[in-house]
Amino acid sequence: MSSTATTTSTAPPGDQQRRPGLVLFMVCVAIFMLMLDATVVSAALADIRKDFDASADGLQWVIDAYSIPLAGVLLTFATLGDRFGRRRMFIIGMAGFTASSLALAFANTIVVLDVLRAAQGFAAAMLFATALPLLSVAYPEKAARAKAIGIYGAVMALATVAGPVVGGALVTQFGWRSIFTINVPIGIGIMVLAWLKMPESASSPERRADLLGSVLLTGGLVAGVFALTRSNALGWTSGTVIGLLVAAVVLLIAFLAWQVKAKHPLFDLGMAKKPGFSGTAIVSVAHMATLMAASNYIALFLIGTLGYSPLQMGLRLLPISLGAMIAAPLTAIFARRVPLALSLPVTMALVTVGMYLMGNFGHDSEWTHFVPGMLVGGLGLGAITAVTQAASLTFASQENAGMASATFGTLRQIGMAMGIAGLGAMFSRVAEDKTETGLAAIPGVDAVPSDLKEQFIEGIGSGAGHQVVEGVPAQFADSVPALTQVADSASIDAMNALANLGAVIGAVAVVLAVITFAIDSRRSGKVNETTREPEPASV
Repeated sequence: MSSTATTTSTAPPGDQQRRPGLVLFMVCVAIFMLMLDATVVSAALADIRKDFDASADGLQWVIDAYSIPLAGVLLTFATLGDRFGRRRMFIIGMAGFTASSLALAFANTIVVLDVLRAAQGFAAAMLFATALPLLSVAYPEKAARAKAIGIYGAVMALATVAGPVVGGALVTQFGWRSIFTINVPIGIGIMVLAWLKMPESASSPERRADLLGSVLLTGGLVAGVFALTRSNALGWTSGTVIGLLVAAVVLLIAFLAWQVKAKHPLFDLGMAKKPGFSGTAIVSVAHMATLMAASNYIALFLIGTLGYSPLQMGLRLLPISLGAMIAAPLTAIFARRVPLALSLPVTMALVTVGMYLMGNFGHDSEWTHFVPGMLVGGLGLGAITAVTQAASLTFASQENAGMASATFGTLRQIGMAMGIAGLGAMFSRVAEDKTETGLAAIPGVDAVPSDLKEQFIEGIGSGAGHQVVEGVPAQFADSVPALTQVADSASIDAMNALANLGAVIGAVAVVLAVITFAIDSRRSGKVNETTREPEPASV
């Protein structure tokens, strides 16, 4: 630490260097848990829908209620971690994550489940905010830090795509509540280990949290996601949806304006001026809004339409995990030799191609139709995770290491929340429209009560597939084959529309990333400057 530094450490000199491997282990376990819980619910959505008779909106909020708080307060907790100590924030976050996970296992309504998921997201933000800064201090040597970040990125990628597999096994064997109870013993173990063995990395009393910024950012995200989820039921021209969109825009603009004026801003706008920041930000949002968000609907499709159990579904999503596990460590090794201007557009293009290949599912297709797209998309996903994790520390000063890593964590969660809502709105709209058209063609459908027809349509819109036929009253048993065909056809058309929308979003992101990197190149005179190694974070 330099003589002019204002930060202090409660750990003895050199203590962090004596335990870097232990710090890496604790951080990786924590990140694995919180990233796993972002996607593990995909295996449980079908059972949650049945238990709580949940609508499409309710199911989307099971995921978005976790992502939005994680995005909205991540930067605040990064600042608080820098101020009060990252070890302290890590332990508090683990305690909150463990307690909320236990409470989730006892949720008795979809509303309670969604509220508790939001609490879990707040706690996860504390863990995410401290992860990379803790590693940056534990590994001050550039080569060692690069390897540690590579391991961290690989664990993060693995956890992100392993959710459906782990969740499928748990749901099949023990029920959907087990996906939350499994966090409890692991969380307690890591919390105790961190209390006993993790050294404090920073304490900067002069840092202040930007609470107003957090409120504006979270409010804008909530309004935007509500607009996307309600657009399906109310229509884009409804006053409610338009009002929510206007509120989202106003709140997010107010957030940016406040960041210019705030004495202790959440987001250092100076980072946005650094070469490569805009392109990295675009890809960080886009890969989560496409492949990662789509994986939840693929999981529902495999269970509801193709008829697989949660475990069978999870195993069929393994190609994504395989691609990510191959790409993440290899990318971490070569990331320093390839400029971001090349690596990020190329890897985002892989995700886009993967989304495109997963489209055009035929009525006679098998699950193997998705394999090429999942493999290609998984390669892109793993590579992007590794590159963006390594790059995030290059856009801020040493004392703002927490802010830098949290900024990109926020962007990823924004992408996830918007992708879940946007792709879900597309899926539900197409599924419901096709179901309504299909029902009209069935002879004698006029005799079916309107409330039963609406239930049937809404069930398919929520991803139930032909499982919704299980609720058809006995007097309509003769119509079950025709209803099953309608459900499958509508779900297939909705899945293809979702994949195509994801491919379009990915293609736009690739083009925008190329343009922003080109602008940065002309402005700075040398693109390779964006890949320079960051200095170790201040202790």
